[in-house]
Amino acid sequence: MNKLLISSIITAGILLAGNAQASKIDTTTENNLIKICEAIKSDSALKLHTAIRNSGIQTKQISNGLVCNGADPVSFALANDAKNTAKYLAKKSNVNYENVLAKL
Repeated sequence: MNKLLISSIITAGILLAGNAQASKIDTTTENNLIKICEAIKSDSALKLHTAIRNSGIQTKQISNGLVCNGADPVSFALANDAKNTAKYLAKKSNVNYENVLAKL
């Protein structure tokens, strides 16, 4: 859980780094990113869709910027045997699911 938290914090910094100055991530955003990583791991596309919708961050931004335990969301899902969420994210972010699967 600590790795997930640290990875989410780092990712949130990347997603929200619109300014040249580093700013502290608010706890709400941090918690939303953690919930997204947990939903990815759950292998439920419905839970993932709900977590992303509740976060207010676009799915494409999540797919391209979020890091869960040091991996991009699709790879993280596949590493946790969450094929449904991996396919969902790959479809939403125009990533070739089969290519990612072959790399693992």
